[in-house]
Amino acid sequence: RRRMHDLNSALDSLREVIPYAKNPSVRKLSKMATLLLARNYIIMLTKSLDDMRQHIATCYQNKSEQDKSQSVCPKAQHNL
Repeated sequence: RRRMHDLNSALDSLREVIPYAKNPSVRKLSKMATLLLARNYIIMLTKSLDDMRQHIATCYQNKSEQDKSQSVCPKAQHNL
């Protein structure tokens, strides 16, 4: 019984940090749905982080190739 309480508590903590509709009219996610959503969220964050690292590496490469010109990364400036 204690282990189930601990598991449910951990799942509630996980539900608090993963993005999903949290208003009163939405049912609480099931255990399986919580785990699947968390897995997919981690995969998405990992891909986003990898993409950002690649973008930063490209910016630094462009910077060195442009011999320290004023525009370090034109693509990044469009997002500002």
